[in-house]
Amino acid sequence: MMDREGMAAPNLSLKKESGSSVYSFLGFLILGVIAVAIVFFFPWGEMLRGGQNPDLIVANQAMLKKEFDKALVLLDKYIVANPGDSAGYIGRSRVYVQLGELDRAAEDAKNALGKNPGSAQAYGQRGIILKMKGQNPEALGDFSEAIKIDPKYAWAYAQRADLYSRTQENEKALKDIDKALQYKPGLVEGYRVRAWILSRMGKCKDASEDFQKVAKMGANDAWTLQDTAWFLLTCPDEKLQDSAKAMELAKKALDMKGTEDGVFQETMAEAYFKQGDPLKAVEHQKKAVEMGSKKCPDGSCLKEMKERLKKYELAARQEVRTDYEILPFDSAQ
Repeated sequence: MMDREGMAAPNLSLKKESGSSVYSFLGFLILGVIAVAIVFFFPWGEMLRGGQNPDLIVANQAMLKKEFDKALVLLDKYIVANPGDSAGYIGRSRVYVQLGELDRAAEDAKNALGKNPGSAQAYGQRGIILKMKGQNPEALGDFSEAIKIDPKYAWAYAQRADLYSRTQENEKALKDIDKALQYKPGLVEGYRVRAWILSRMGKCKDASEDFQKVAKMGANDAWTLQDTAWFLLTCPDEKLQDSAKAMELAKKALDMKGTEDGVFQETMAEAYFKQGDPLKAVEHQKKAVEMGSKKCPDGSCLKEMKERLKKYELAARQEVRTDYEILPFDSAQ
């Protein structure tokens, strides 16, 4: 989630350590895979600003229902009828992102900016594509430009906060996520992001309060359950750790969404590790590595997963001495 971002389900659109007791290691990895993702944190369904055209409205509704083929047909129709309007290109770019066609998504974002260079959403859309491609400095520039155009653009603040958090610029990240929540108090993923930022800063009590808010806003959401479990396993403040509760939440999340993303397997692996069962941790972490995570298109999650697998395997290794001489060297004996 993992510091995972996040990985979350965490979707992001315009609108996601170490479980060992060595907390210096935790400090570097605690949100390593959230990810990146945190790339998929916020719902993609926000209405296109100014999009009162029936085709745009229905296309947006189709995106919410994940009816992407239908959305593409409607957006293609809108673009043909309104070639000078950036809204159609932004909407189609979003659909292409959902389908994993980042080059097409980037082309549409470019076209949107060409039609309307003053569009905050167009800059934001290009920013998320750059972020998904791992071009974080360029993405940071686009989110900053979006905020310059629209100083109350909550989603752009949240995205920029995530980027700052990845380079340990936590004060900047916290300032941005606070702004996002100021302008959009109901942004549940904003509280999730802030919780992880606070956790990395060692402010686990404050982070815990945000996770409680997330739980209330997204009750019985699998990603919320696994994120909370990960926090209870890895928070630097040992007084707030609760491996038993984390195990309960991790199992529930795994039952709900365990076949969709390796993040759920990884959270279960860490829970077993903290419960003193490294063999089961290895078992689940291998599944996590095999599945990978959709929340990290740049592959960073998989790298972190493999590092954790090494940790679990080392803990599970049976120590046997096989080459030690045990007979006396003195032939006179």
